[in-house]
Amino acid sequence: MDEVYLENDRTGVAQMRVDAMVREYQTKLARYLRRMVGDAEVALDLSQDVFLAAYRILKAEPERELTAGWLYRAATNGAISFMRRRKIVRMLPLDRDVDREQWRIDERSAASVDLQAALRRLPPEQSAAVLLTSYAGYSSQEAAAILGTTSDAIRQRVCRAMRMLRTVMTERAKIS
Repeated sequence: MDEVYLENDRTGVAQMRVDAMVREYQTKLARYLRRMVGDAEVALDLSQDVFLAAYRILKAEPERELTAGWLYRAATNGAISFMRRRKIVRMLPLDRDVDREQWRIDERSAASVDLQAALRRLPPEQSAAVLLTSYAGYSSQEAAAILGTTSDAIRQRVCRAMRMLRTVMTERAKIS
């Protein structure tokens, strides 16, 4: 009988903690994932997968601490796995037919459409490093912990990514 109460208590604690994480990180995580995979619906699905994984972990180990870094690392790994499953090593090509008006309204900037396209050309590891440091505001050390690498590797990925982004954005500006 005590086992039933213990199980119910674990479930309740896990649910409360995950609910708090969802309230705090759902929008941020979904935006981060959308920038990685280029699809809002897929990003929402992937973010829900992260919160479901968090729930399962917390149900098994209620005292375990799950940080924002854990959430972003799980999200990044999920996005990279998704792209590999779909054989999208390079993110979506530039000539993809996107609803440009929807992106402009959503991002509040016409330039963001071109930036989104340029970000999709980056390898997933570089994209994750740029998004974590530039968009999510993590330091190189924090991004390294999230991605399971060194801070030097993060800085190198960001440097290479920025170089490529500058090139792509310059090319797009000449075309426009």
